[in-house]
Amino acid sequence: MRKVLSVLCHIVAGFLFNIVSVLAFISALPATAKFLMLAGFSLPALIALVVGLAFTGFRDWKRDAGIVLLSTSAWSAFMVLTMACLLMSEEFTRLVPQSASAPMDDYLTGGLFIIVLAIGGWLLFKGGEPAGRGAAAGMK
Repeated sequence: MRKVLSVLCHIVAGFLFNIVSVLAFISALPATAKFLMLAGFSLPALIALVVGLAFTGFRDWKRDAGIVLLSTSAWSAFMVLTMACLLMSEEFTRLVPQSASAPMDDYLTGGLFIIVLAIGGWLLFKGGEPAGRGAAAGMK
């Protein structure tokens, strides 16, 4: 049961990190307000991630946290690519007014946030060996 609750918390954390990565593309705010907004929305994501890790007793926490961050960054990058493809379509641009996507054009901050998620996730994933498979297990 604890493993199921852990997975559910990891899903919630990934969803919340995805929301933060979408908010990183907003350009209508000053830099300080945007940073505070991203930090404020990241806090529930971090809490959900830590709760999910606590359900498994922080066993393999680096690997699990890395998987959550990597999958979130991959999903966010996929959504950005999807929107870019839609915006290149003539039919989509006719149906959706140009002003609909105007507040979401801070590609630098959004892209950097996705890259930071991916690098952090990769470093955690590669740094976390599963329990029982370390150097001591190979010496038995």
